[in-house]
Amino acid sequence: MIRILLLLLSSTPQALLFDVGIRPSIRLTGGGPLTARKWDNLEVDAPIPDHDENFDYTTGLVPSGGEGYRCGYISIVGAPNMGKSTILNSLILEKLCVENRRPQTTRHAILGILTTDKCQLCLTDTPGVIGDPAYKLQEGMMEAVKGAFREAEALLVVTDLFSTPIDDDRLWKQVQQYNKPMIVAINKIDLVDKVNPNVEENKIEGRTVTVEEAVAKWRRLLPQALAIIPMSAGNGSNDVGVVALRKILLGGPDVPAAIRDLGRPIPGMFKPGVKTITDEEAKELLPLSPPMYEDDDLTDRNDRFFCSEIIRSSLLELMKKEIPYCCEVRIDSYREPRPRDAKKLVRMAATILVDRESQKPIVIGRGGQMIKAVGIHARKKLEEFLKNQVHLDLSVKVEKDWRRSEKKLKALGYLN
Repeated sequence: MIRILLLLLSSTPQALLFDVGIRPSIRLTGGGPLTARKWDNLEVDAPIPDHDENFDYTTGLVPSGGEGYRCGYISIVGAPNMGKSTILNSLILEKLCVENRRPQTTRHAILGILTTDKCQLCLTDTPGVIGDPAYKLQEGMMEAVKGAFREAEALLVVTDLFSTPIDDDRLWKQVQQYNKPMIVAINKIDLVDKVNPNVEENKIEGRTVTVEEAVAKWRRLLPQALAIIPMSAGNGSNDVGVVALRKILLGGPDVPAAIRDLGRPIPGMFKPGVKTITDEEAKELLPLSPPMYEDDDLTDRNDRFFCSEIIRSSLLELMKKEIPYCCEVRIDSYREPRPRDAKKLVRMAATILVDRESQKPIVIGRGGQMIKAVGIHARKKLEEFLKNQVHLDLSVKVEKDWRRSEKKLKALGYLN
């Protein structure tokens, strides 16, 4: 097995070391959920914590928030490459989910949490809807979408300026018949100035090329939607559409002011006869409930999961065609800095799994150049995410037909 070790420190030149041999044993850490302040890190053989008197074991809820507190799950659904992950990151004010311009970047349902003193939003980013899954992995991805759909107290349907539809007739029918609160986000409206309405692809029936057309179409498709909000989530958390959506989901304060900031009202943004949304109306989106998570939790996933996602996103960004879609990243070991360590590094080893023997040399590259580039790219993003210097050990392994094997997909966490 060829392995490549990358150690890049801001104060030292890049060091590259090829190694052949047995991977050292490293204790697994980083198993707890990501919080707004820190990662909870328990070693695998750590003692089980004592009974927590502040936790209600009969309901599973943290008893805080007080009277009138609201909490609920909001599932984000839409076609691939609509910017669902970008919207979640912008709403919770954290770069939690991997963002990439290539479709089908998200393979899992990923929870993002935004907590205030009056409300806790539990937003679930889901894989883009695929109408005809080609293999078992995509079937598992669609099960994740359906599961998030069933558990939601409210639905956020994401489309784009072109009104890209949800390409699954059965799921789309469920969306149309959804009888709980729903909001539609029309993302990527910044493309309006770059669109030529006269080219053939923009003359396809059902395709919209202006914000007004898109809003009108989605009001016809989903007349029950509380609001249809145009936005450009790629502009970040302060985009006026993102701010308006966040205010609506949180129930204020001053939702009408955030809606006014969107500019001249577009017919169809609200139900017939409705000109805006009040704070009280917005609060009806989520039920009265104590919070489900601690105040500083950002997600229920641990650091190992997100490190895997970050490395996989580097494969998507640096490799062409279909190769990245045949890859999975498994974190084999993860160790955070210890007090006695001379260099305060997060040390991790990861394996890039490929579908075919012929794909392995492509991922490694001539003389190891491709895997070196992937490691450098991933390490920089890992350090930004973990806020710590990182020692990354990457290897490549053939896991034949892993995308089609139910047993292998269960081991990788895609199937129950």
